[in-house]
Amino acid sequence: MTSSRAEALMLLPDWARRLSAKGAVDFTETLQGTWRRDGEELDRPIHLLLRHQAASARRLLESGAMETVGEVSLDGLTYPVRGTRRVSWRTGRVDIDLVSDGFHFIGGLHNLLWRGEPHRFRIETLAGAPVGDAILRPKAATAQPELPAAAAP
Repeated sequence: MTSSRAEALMLLPDWARRLSAKGAVDFTETLQGTWRRDGEELDRPIHLLLRHQAASARRLLESGAMETVGEVSLDGLTYPVRGTRRVSWRTGRVDIDLVSDGFHFIGGLHNLLWRGEPHRFRIETLAGAPVGDAILRPKAATAQPELPAAAAP
């Protein structure tokens, strides 16, 4: 057993290493569920459409980090979001940190390998004041709208 993903990459055939070094990795993820404002008992719908991107498979295997762009819909409004997705290869934990015009979403998935576990997020204002909590699950695989490619900053 290898001790790191970088070592695992070295065990790949030469053609696979070359492809991994050059090929960008991206995927779109749709999450839906409910969120609840702090102090309330009313569950409200929330929907996240996210595109995660890494410059190369090698960088993804070494760092576990991807840039994320997308949108979040809550309370009937849609906000663009931008942030990061990071996987800990040692524990399987997925951390997602997203920022929109008015909210900061902090959370993710406790263990990538546990099937059916929901994504959990803490929602705060940009100043760090608590707003609420969300529980989301991946939407069943169906035809999904694609996000436009992220514009260069």
